[in-house]
Amino acid sequence: MIMYTAELEMMKERFSKLLLGEDMSGSGKGVSTAVTVSNAITNLYVSVFGQHQRLEPLYSDKKRMWKREMTCLLSVCNYIVEFVPASQNLQNKPSMEMMISRLRSDIDINLPALIKLDALLIEILDSFQETEFWYDEQGSMSRNSRSGSFRGAPQPQRKEEKWWLPLPCVPAGGLSETAKKHLRQKRDSANQIHKAAMAINSSILSDMTIPHSYISSLPKVLDFVVN
Repeated sequence: MIMYTAELEMMKERFSKLLLGEDMSGSGKGVSTAVTVSNAITNLYVSVFGQHQRLEPLYSDKKRMWKREMTCLLSVCNYIVEFVPASQNLQNKPSMEMMISRLRSDIDINLPALIKLDALLIEILDSFQETEFWYDEQGSMSRNSRSGSFRGAPQPQRKEEKWWLPLPCVPAGGLSETAKKHLRQKRDSANQIHKAAMAINSSILSDMTIPHSYISSLPKVLDFVVN
């Protein structure tokens, strides 16, 4: 009951921000609904995936949180419609043309594809439940390592920019061919998912009209480039 109340209050807060355009003063100076939803999804991503830096499944509570809140945030899209003409056949009367509403075409095409890509990425992480490699952070192994199963090699001093990431370790004899094949397959799958998402993003951006108010607010140099 306590968990249910906490989740209910959280969802109330989410939709309050959505309705107010993140302007909690209620003065009507909030951002657009699209920006509010985009910010909410970005913040949710940071909460769920921000510290997930290993090839391993998401914790069950994080996975439930991601699915539940994404379903809630994307439910707004179910009510973004466009009106199109359609013919209606009446009994013993000639057909008549009328306007009906349907889900906006770009949402109808792209949103199911993006949801499918999201599910595929989750599946990739879920496939790393049992692995032959592990991660070393400040001398300690991650929860995926099996005590006594591996012999760690001396760690070189890390000089790359992303020094904060956990260091992947492999057995002294290296990974098996099966493990290598699995890694290559998941790498290729992730690359294909990334390409598909980028293609959808590019298609949407190419169809968007840049508001005149935005162009007029740009510095003169950028205004020239945009036009």
